[in-house]
Amino acid sequence: MKQIYVIFSILLLVVTLSACSVQPDPYSPSGTYIESNIDLGNPSDIKPFTSEDDYQEFFSSLSSSNSYYYGGLARGGDLMVESVAMDGMAPMVKTTATNSNVGVSDDFSGTNNQVQGVDEADLLKTDGEFIYTITDNTIFVIKATPGEDSKVLSQVTLKDVYPSEMLLKGDKLVVIGRVDVYKFRDELDVVPENGMSFAYVYDVSDKESPKLVKELLFEGWYDTARLYDEAYVVTRVRPEIRDVYPLPMVVTDGVVSTLRPADMFYIPYQYNSPELAIVHKIDLDTYNVDSTAVTVDNLQTVYMSYDNIYVVGHESISEYRLEQIILQELIEPKLSVKDLDLIKKIKETDNAVLSQYEKEQKIQSIYMKRLYSMSSDEQDDLQDEAENLMVEKVKDMQYLDYVLIHKIDIDRLKVQASNKVPGQVVNQFSLDEYDGYLRIATTIPQRWSNLIESQKDESNNIYVLNKDLETVGSLTGLAENERIYSTRFVGDRLYMVTFRQVDPFFVIDLSNPKKPTSLGELKIPGFSRYLHPYDATHIIGIGQDATETGRTSGLKISLFDVEDVANPKEVAKYVTEAKYASSTALYEHKAFLFSKEKNLLVIPAYSYEWKDNQQSGYAGAFVFNIDESNIELRGLIDHTKGSNNIWNSQVERSLYIGDLLYTKSRNLLRINALEDLSSVKDVSLEVKQTGDIPIY
Repeated sequence: MKQIYVIFSILLLVVTLSACSVQPDPYSPSGTYIESNIDLGNPSDIKPFTSEDDYQEFFSSLSSSNSYYYGGLARGGDLMVESVAMDGMAPMVKTTATNSNVGVSDDFSGTNNQVQGVDEADLLKTDGEFIYTITDNTIFVIKATPGEDSKVLSQVTLKDVYPSEMLLKGDKLVVIGRVDVYKFRDELDVVPENGMSFAYVYDVSDKESPKLVKELLFEGWYDTARLYDEAYVVTRVRPEIRDVYPLPMVVTDGVVSTLRPADMFYIPYQYNSPELAIVHKIDLDTYNVDSTAVTVDNLQTVYMSYDNIYVVGHESISEYRLEQIILQELIEPKLSVKDLDLIKKIKETDNAVLSQYEKEQKIQSIYMKRLYSMSSDEQDDLQDEAENLMVEKVKDMQYLDYVLIHKIDIDRLKVQASNKVPGQVVNQFSLDEYDGYLRIATTIPQRWSNLIESQKDESNNIYVLNKDLETVGSLTGLAENERIYSTRFVGDRLYMVTFRQVDPFFVIDLSNPKKPTSLGELKIPGFSRYLHPYDATHIIGIGQDATETGRTSGLKISLFDVEDVANPKEVAKYVTEAKYASSTALYEHKAFLFSKEKNLLVIPAYSYEWKDNQQSGYAGAFVFNIDESNIELRGLIDHTKGSNNIWNSQVERSLYIGDLLYTKSRNLLRINALEDLSSVKDVSLEVKQTGDIPIY
């Protein structure tokens, strides 16, 4: 059947549905894109907004079937920017204890960061003497050493906010998370549809009595944070059109301000699912906040080097959108003068009267009415024209999916460059900056395209971009019919795992930025979700075992020898007997603890199985001895305390201080000796209840 019949079928269905309701189906493609094309925009055209009106006009003009453009449950007040003061929001529950400097160690682990020296926010931090951690809405400050004397010194219970991660700089603890915006409606005078994030800065020089010294609220969902001298907090915002605070808000100690239009950047094209990725830079000495924002389609990840922050989005071309554009182009010359005049009036109607989506629906009905009136012969002719036009439109297109990259200088917080490459990324480890070049690994996803042959099968590519984000080298077409599961850049090498039925482990040479080269590969059952360098010639992989047909079974830790780059080898492995065993470290690299000097590898581990109508399994942390040729399981640090409640006993993070291992689950911090894993002490992280009746 020819392509035009598919177009007709889709559009006839759309117009039938739209006749029943003016509300869009959130799970279907959005309506007709009037005055649009299939161009994803030129990254070099990125520019700042010139005013609030410019910002609102751009986002309100986008073709949107999503109601978030018209959100913001405003109370309707007439407040000026920098006018709202809020009461304190973080009461503290404290336990008494004696501070001590005995047992301080400079031998301790930090967060497992992607870039050494660029600290990533996490729910467990230490300075070698004290431990800071989060359970529910409570921050615990714990004396860590000596282990047998470890205890909670204080706990800060937050109200109406939900902490998720922290940054630690000296005696400054930055607690970050999300806000219950409805609790602050009276103070903010608006409830953002995006929600809000917070960053509270505590002075923890007195461990028994942390002091809140700065309260910051940022509009949007919290995404990630880094510490590199200053703190960098990234939030994501879906643009709203509202009268009260029309631009994204920042609230400092209860005073509301908004971002400046000149600090917000966009590419002028038809975004599919626009988001603002907002980077907030916090000086932890002065508490000054600078912010900048870039507009992306579907924020995928954020990567930070020593000099730059890279904001990564995913753009895609919808064949549905293309089909509708073509049909409109073909039918428009056949419209009457009356119809064309009506379309013009609809387009010129103020967006406050008719939303863009409502305009599209009305215009679409005009086109469909004309389509219905055509004879069979006319429709056949239209079919032939459409097929030719679709081929013409896509003849220069190679892909339907692209990664859009924005490069932001961390000192000046300015957008330095933007560009796009084909495909999608897996996570932050898909990117790496080295010697002035950005390297990026992408997967071209499989698309059931009637038009683009190059995306009928998955494939994987490596791109090298210079300081201006111009592509200077590439390696394409790797591992066809498979997709990337994990990547790790180490110097001028890239280690990459793809998977469909077996696990190809690739070694890529990037020493010549203009000519990336595949040096070797190894095919073994299973796959690695996370790769970590053991040393210059060995890589640790954590993932799942699998049969030769690709069926997964069991948690697997592998050690790869890459000294002979043409013939990488799996020199050691450990696979759990429990086929449903898993680990948080599969998808959260900060749960991975490794020390080459201590021959130590620790990961969360849990297994949940039913046998003879009874639940069995475990929850805790696997502790391994690891060297360049062996992986040996030493034991499990159990967190179930004899119960079957596996889900509430899963280990979240671990760290070491000196010769002690600390593993943290929701309500328990366990301390064990690294020498023989014997138990030293358990510290309860049960949140103390407050109220008329004490609960113990």
